[in-house]
Amino acid sequence: MTVPATSAPQSITLADRVPAILAPVARLMPELSYYTIVSAIALGIDVVAFSAFTGAGTPARWAGVVGYSIGLVVHYILSARYVFDTRGSTKTAFRRFVEFVISGTIGLGITWLAIAIAVDLMHLPALIGKGAAVAVSFVVVFLLRRGIVFAADRT
Repeated sequence: MTVPATSAPQSITLADRVPAILAPVARLMPELSYYTIVSAIALGIDVVAFSAFTGAGTPARWAGVVGYSIGLVVHYILSARYVFDTRGSTKTAFRRFVEFVISGTIGLGITWLAIAIAVDLMHLPALIGKGAAVAVSFVVVFLLRRGIVFAADRT
């Protein structure tokens, strides 16, 4: 009796397990997961810096700027190293950093607008507006950074 040959098990990705309509989202999940972790680390550093500067007597508004700036630099470094593949890009690190800051500024504008719409126009509680703003801004900024800032050169 002959035993049929079996092939080695094939690697199945998340994108292979979901309906076709969700496949593009599933392909983003590994990168999005790392980006979320990097964002949390940067936020933690931002808050620690903010606390340290306010504890040392720096006015809160300036401590916020310093904390945010330090968090932004940390976020860029970690994103460039662990989240996005920059090997297919001829952009300089300086250009990528400038685009990273611009994308963050766009996120800030989205946050302002989302909160204004939720609170001032829809009369929702501020925390609901902030939650919606965080979600929308996070997704838009991630997509900008993935599709423009850290994207491979288009030929």
